[in-house]
Amino acid sequence: MRAIEILNEKPVESTWITDLTYNRPNRVLTMRLSNGRTFSISNIARATFERWAGSPSKGTFFHNQIKDSYNIRRIR
Repeated sequence: MRAIEILNEKPVESTWITDLTYNRPNRVLTMRLSNGRTFSISNIARATFERWAGSPSKGTFFHNQIKDSYNIRRIR
C-alpha cells in the first residue's frame, strides 16, 4: 500500500488548527495546533475526518463533534 493510501494529510485554514493527518488503517487522526501542540484522536471514521477537514470552522467542528466523543491524547 502506498503512503498516500495510508495517510491523508490536509493543511487547513484555521487560526487554531494547522493540519489534520488521518491514518486510514489505524483510524487515528493527528491534529496539530498553531501553538505547536499535537494530539492523537483514536477510532475516528474517515467520513468524520473528511467532514472536519471540509468544515468552515475547524475549531467549532472540534468542539461540537470531536471533543467529548473521542479519545484524545496529547502527544507533543
